Amino acid sequence: MADRTITERLQPALLDRLTDLNPDSGTEARDARVINLNRLREIIRRDLSWLLNTNNLDTRIDPERYPHAAASVINFGVREVAGDYATEDRALRIHQSIQAAIERFEPRIRAGTVEVVERKAEDGRRTTIVFDIAAEMWAQPYPVELYLRSEVDLTTGELRLEEGS
Repeated sequence: MADRTITERLQPALLDRLTDLNPDSGTEARDARVINLNRLREIIRRDLSWLLNTNNLDTRIDPERYPHAAASVINFGVREVAGDYATEDRALRIHQSIQAAIERFEPRIRAGTVEVVERKAEDGRRTTIVFDIAAEMWAQPYPVELYLRSEVDLTTGELRLEEGS
């Protein structure tokens, strides 16, 4: 099979392409210019972790008065989650915030494919909420499914992401 052109290969995100991990070298290795699906999954998981661990300004921006600001990168992240016990209403708000943030700020996830499902806690702790996240990653020649498990610690606001099954 013929080697794909550079535009058809999977490429790292702009941040990864601009980050020089080997500044002493005058050339860039092929591995730094193109990536495989496993590396794409790792990069997307890392970037989603950054996104979902950033508190947005939802509670400080009036969407009626500033609708463009509420939908812009100024509002990057999710609503603050720290400081309370898990309730069904709170779990729903976190679920909606996670889904909206991924759909708005992760272009490598195909629009309309994000599904966030709450998993009931097995140990009865009311300080964490667990969600399964399923979506389709953009890839050539066809999309690839992505499954992640997230655990939201309501006391610290930290969200841990790991590969799901």
